Amino acid sequence: MTDTALTLRAFHDLFPDENAARAWFERARWPDGPICPVCGCVDHACWLRTIRRWQCTACHRQFSVTAGTPMHRTHLPMLTWAQAIYQIVASSKGISAVKLSEMLGVSYQTAWHLGHRIRAMMAEDSPLLSNIVEIDKTHAGAPPRKRAKPERADDDCDPPPPNPEGRGTKRPLLLVAAERGGEVATKVIPTHGKAAVAEALDGVLSADARAMTDGLPAYSHLGAERTHLSVNQSQREYARTDSATGHRVESFSGFLGRAVVGAFHFVSPKHLGRYAGEAAFRWNRKADACLERMALLVRGGVGRTLPYRFLTGTA
Repeated sequence: MTDTALTLRAFHDLFPDENAARAWFERARWPDGPICPVCGCVDHACWLRTIRRWQCTACHRQFSVTAGTPMHRTHLPMLTWAQAIYQIVASSKGISAVKLSEMLGVSYQTAWHLGHRIRAMMAEDSPLLSNIVEIDKTHAGAPPRKRAKPERADDDCDPPPPNPEGRGTKRPLLLVAAERGGEVATKVIPTHGKAAVAEALDGVLSADARAMTDGLPAYSHLGAERTHLSVNQSQREYARTDSATGHRVESFSGFLGRAVVGAFHFVSPKHLGRYAGEAAFRWNRKADACLERMALLVRGGVGRTLPYRFLTGTA
């Protein structure tokens, strides 16, 4: 077992019951004591045992550890939330809603909403990338299914057209910027045009970053701001690497692709940003201990909410 891992037995020792789970969430979110979300007072609140809420002694407003997060107004026990966060954070590529519902004993709809709320908590501000930064677009989501062939060779019909690839596919686009040996940043883009790429890279590259891309014209503006290197894929030059620079952008794209194909099977354009954010969180925090990643996730959810009606598009 590595130092970053948290075994299932160790998890159950840390979270034996609902009270222990709630206490851990409070320590993770408020290391210096409860913070009132209304007036901002720190560690000036009393615990109301009968209704299981905190009450600020300054403004007398009541609040809980889930207030102002994707867990807001949840009907699930905090122990269930802890179990779900552990399973998602500890997995190498993520867990589908079907498997999450089986492991937690909840309905598929509950597990699906739970998974997306946890992904919303995983979302982080784009890191500022420096040194050599590889930039590339990838067609996210599962690849299209193969089209059926005629049942008999003598069938009097045209053969099925080939599955579209590259720019001909309708799969959603994701722009990935990866620092050599460092963190990655992702952004869903509507097209591979210059304006969309420039907007996605705004605030991502440091002043001294050297950009490495392919020959797509949308990257041409990078040369006016910084050193811009490109590879010529028509000459079978796909990447420039050396032993000291570590990962390439293709590594993360493959990492995300295996998660989609192996765990989720399908990712819609509407939710792609959260799935990409989950993969980036797991990639950027892989050296951290599992319990540290869980605590970071809880703190990252402050100020975010994700109602079910927003996910389903009914409101």
